[in-house]
Amino acid sequence: MIAELKINKNLKVPYYYQLYENIVESIEKKMLSEGDRLYGEIQLCEKYGVSRITVRQALKELEVNGYIVRERGKGTFIRKKIETHSLQKVSSIVDELKSEGIKTVNKILENKVIIPDEKISKILELGKDAKILFVKRVIFAYGAPLYMTKAYLPLDLTGNIKKSILTENSFTNIITGILKIKLIHSKRVLEPAIPDTETASLLNLENSSKKIVHYLQTFWTLEHASGLRTIYFEEFFNSSNGKFVFERDY
Repeated sequence: MIAELKINKNLKVPYYYQLYENIVESIEKKMLSEGDRLYGEIQLCEKYGVSRITVRQALKELEVNGYIVRERGKGTFIRKKIETHSLQKVSSIVDELKSEGIKTVNKILENKVIIPDEKISKILELGKDAKILFVKRVIFAYGAPLYMTKAYLPLDLTGNIKKSILTENSFTNIITGILKIKLIHSKRVLEPAIPDTETASLLNLENSSKKIVHYLQTFWTLEHASGLRTIYFEEFFNSSNGKFVFERDY
């Protein structure tokens, strides 16, 4: 049930936002629960006396902010509340979760020495036939896979890293704490992406109506005896299990 609302046309607040706020209030007061089906667009238009454009804008805002999920041919449903995490500067996602008291489990899928392809060699600024340590792992939180990481680490910089260390530590702690390498800069690039079959399976997205992930590329610049060096990460987030806010102090 949605809380009763009359659109106040004397307010300067846009109609769509009044509708959005009303539905959010209904969710937060448990008048609408996870899995409940929301009224259709036409019903909302009639109920609140607003245009279809207004309703669609309100629904768009609700979807963007994680309150609803729309399934083609089925309708619009209230979704479970997703967790929001603030990622400060270059800190590890794993470390941030732990600082909030959230238990995480790291499952190592691959940990091997390889010769990278041309793309990775270029990013890491490596010479021909230079080797890297490639690590692939899935991070679990709240009993479900939250994200998958592919790490590309120059072998002469890190050497081989034991599976036990990779399982028990964030990459930030491994590089700066265990290997004592100074991290001086980090750049993150976030964009939506369609995962390949393996990634979709690892993140439990095979049966999802929206096979879209948040694809995060991270570039670390480190100060080493051999000069400034680069480490590169690719991370794939299951957006239905977590919401992340990237912040930075200026």
